[in-house]
Amino acid sequence: MKIYLAPMEGITTYIYRNAYHKYYGGIDTYYTPFVANRRLKSRELRDVLPENNTALPLVPQILTNKADIFLEISEQLKDMGYNEVNFNLGCPSGTVVAKGRGAGFLNDPTELEKFLDIIYDKSTLPISIKTRLGIESLFEWEDLLKIYSKFPIKEIIIHARTLSQQYGGTPHIEAFKMAHDMLSCPLCYNGDITDMDTYGKLLEECPDTTAVMLGRGAIANPELPVILKHSVFNSGQFRSSSTDNSEKIFNINIAEWKDNTMDYSKFLSFHDEILTGYRDYMSGEQPVLYKMKELWTFWSQQLDVDKKTLKKIRKAQNISAYQSIVRTLHITSNF
Repeated sequence: MKIYLAPMEGITTYIYRNAYHKYYGGIDTYYTPFVANRRLKSRELRDVLPENNTALPLVPQILTNKADIFLEISEQLKDMGYNEVNFNLGCPSGTVVAKGRGAGFLNDPTELEKFLDIIYDKSTLPISIKTRLGIESLFEWEDLLKIYSKFPIKEIIIHARTLSQQYGGTPHIEAFKMAHDMLSCPLCYNGDITDMDTYGKLLEECPDTTAVMLGRGAIANPELPVILKHSVFNSGQFRSSSTDNSEKIFNINIAEWKDNTMDYSKFLSFHDEILTGYRDYMSGEQPVLYKMKELWTFWSQQLDVDKKTLKKIRKAQNISAYQSIVRTLHITSNF
């Protein structure tokens, strides 16, 4: 089973990715938050520069609805040494959708097909796609699959929700099954894989799944990718297809993982590396604190941090006070 880390704007920056890869790993491919400008902005450029991602298996993601812009960005990324790009048809942000980009592009299948026809004809790099199921209804999904089936897509990452669901509601695993029936390209499942139970449910319903993308679940619990790669569903044997098409059998007791506590020493080193990275390139303490507090909105979902302490973290006005609070924590994992 291949495991990917989802691109999350403002979260999975190169600073975060490098620290994650160093301390936790378990990720086969990382995806950058989208780049969208014909001439990459300094933030976009910094995030994709090879020297900032030397140890990472990384695929940059592009967001646009203009084929010429897509191709220009793709060529710039190729010149940096990348050998694949990913096309964003999944972002549900209101400002993105209002411009007919991201998941908003799914609202115009005719223009989308014209766009794909141009980029797959002219691109010198393989192109994968990250997509949602449509705008409002699952009835849109079959028509989208018919469009996708016409192109040599390297891989399709399917966030099994419609645009209108945003990040709520139940993902539609049946739509992922439909894609397996209609498409011949490799597929990756994305949507609420947050622990072994949700992972096991996916594999129970879609046993042919060969790749999953983790987002919020892996941010909340950075140990999740390694746990899933070495898990057993219902304490039995779990068969995992590796990249060389061989099969590996894992016999690891789920209870051993569920009873484990988070290695706080490792988590603190991970945390400190992220903090140092942001301090090195951001001007002023407040932007750095904003970044770290945003991460705690995820970490606090998984880690056993009392509300009083979490409130102190959110109210910290300088980095020194923030660090003092973090070092008083004695964290255990809730997975």
